[in-house]
Amino acid sequence: MSSAPISDPARRNIDAIRELEAEFARRRTGADRLIDAVSGFAGSFRFLLAQVAVLLAWVGANLGLVRGVRPFDPFPFEFLNFLVGAEAILLSTFVLMTQNRQTRQAEHWGHLQLQISLLAEQESTKMLRMLRLICARLGLERAAGDPELAEMIRTTHVEELARELEKAREETAAEPPAEPPPAEGPPNP
Repeated sequence: MSSAPISDPARRNIDAIRELEAEFARRRTGADRLIDAVSGFAGSFRFLLAQVAVLLAWVGANLGLVRGVRPFDPFPFEFLNFLVGAEAILLSTFVLMTQNRQTRQAEHWGHLQLQISLLAEQESTKMLRMLRLICARLGLERAAGDPELAEMIRTTHVEELARELEKAREETAAEPPAEPPPAEGPPNP
């Protein structure tokens, strides 16, 4: 079962997104690339296996289980604890740095999406106005005078929406948590 070919506008959109992602990747610094490589490896199954192998070898060697190797970090493996702690600090820093870069990229995409949404809203409003004029011209006063349409045609002011959203969030945050309904007891006989 073959799928329908993708339309030219959809293909152009896919290509545009691919180019935007490639541009973002090209703008990464050498440090960003290194940090991504370390974070990528540290989050892999190979890294987990390497960690387990090193820990088992270290413990085995220091418990005297490996012939020809004299214990160099006897139980309770203080030097191993130091190394594991230092590694945890470094890896968590790498992960945080990767997350910061990903957050910047997500903010970039969010701003782009907002711009596209605003443009789409403006285009939709303009089309609704044109449709209203067409309805009026064709003598479809009932459709042209629809109160819901009149409301939709009003220009959307982003600042007002942002203020109302923030106000709603503040009101929700200020409300005490809803109390659960009282538990129903057993029915009376």
